[in-house]
Amino acid sequence: MKKSKKILISPLNWGLGHASRIVPVIRGLIELGHDVKIGGSGNSIDYLKAYFDDSMFLLINSPLIRYGKKQAIGPGFAFSFYGFIKGILRDRRALKKLCKKYNFDVVISDNRPGLYSKKILSIYITHQYNVLTRKPKSLSGRLVRFAHHKMLLRFDYCLIPDTHGALSLAGILSRAEQNNKNLFVGVLSRFAELKFISEPTDANKTDVLILFSGPEPQRSQFEQIILNKFEFTDNRVAIVRGVVNGIPVANEFSNNIQVYNNPTDIVLFQLIKTASLIICRSGYSSLMDLAACQRKAVLVPTPGQPEQEYLAKLFESKFGFVVCEQNRITELQLENVKLDDSWDYPYDIDKLKNVLDLCLK
Repeated sequence: MKKSKKILISPLNWGLGHASRIVPVIRGLIELGHDVKIGGSGNSIDYLKAYFDDSMFLLINSPLIRYGKKQAIGPGFAFSFYGFIKGILRDRRALKKLCKKYNFDVVISDNRPGLYSKKILSIYITHQYNVLTRKPKSLSGRLVRFAHHKMLLRFDYCLIPDTHGALSLAGILSRAEQNNKNLFVGVLSRFAELKFISEPTDANKTDVLILFSGPEPQRSQFEQIILNKFEFTDNRVAIVRGVVNGIPVANEFSNNIQVYNNPTDIVLFQLIKTASLIICRSGYSSLMDLAACQRKAVLVPTPGQPEQEYLAKLFESKFGFVVCEQNRITELQLENVKLDDSWDYPYDIDKLKNVLDLCLK
């Protein structure tokens, strides 16, 4: 019988995507018999507290990351990024203290590069092995990728939430040599277990489901555009705001609009499976959730966010999604959207557990 390990896992507090995609990782570790603690702060930790016992959580302060008002990666983002860099050093200090107190055997970091140690097994999770900048071929773009790859060398393993080869969801972002260090774990979705339950009924089927995600202020700006668009709609619309402990939007627009802050996985799974049309950001965690649910969508990338703009184009050309720029969403005529919604993307629920077992042997 393998010895149970003491494991600290921590997601980046950047929207809810990094938190949602480690839900199956934490569940897998617990099923393998390990003692898991979850470190972090902010909305990502508030989100995870709906899944796991309060006794599992430890405070590790996280920088507040905000996008720019006009362009996601703009002047407004620079200050947040500076805080992120400072957070790398703070994370290293925090990890040393926590290791002394709890005697961790393993640390697993989802995009928090400061959480590694030479004294314990250190595992990194990222789909963006090759960081995409606004000008990827420029000197600055190449330097960013070089620095990122050097940072990854500090970790014993890099877990890539994607499939290697033709079925890749992240394209050039996750392109890495598949070896004993870089391990592809497949799709990481909070809907991993729900995918195999019976199909939901169409009793509460909606015409349009809109999913909001990502850091402020871009999330709220997109939300306001959508609310204005559907103010006098005849369609049955469900809006999922993607906020934790948020104040509900006053439902003053139409009796046909149902607003959710952060619904349970079962409710959200049913909404995604039964909606006639889905509109959402092209954030990678959202795309993995759609893959797990085998649904396609109209993608509205966050303006000025290179990763989302790339993923939107990739999913349009490779998987038949529809892309609409945010400044043109009010012009979108739903009846004219041509979306072949059949998407039988293969999902291997055991792949993640097998990789975790391999790393922790």
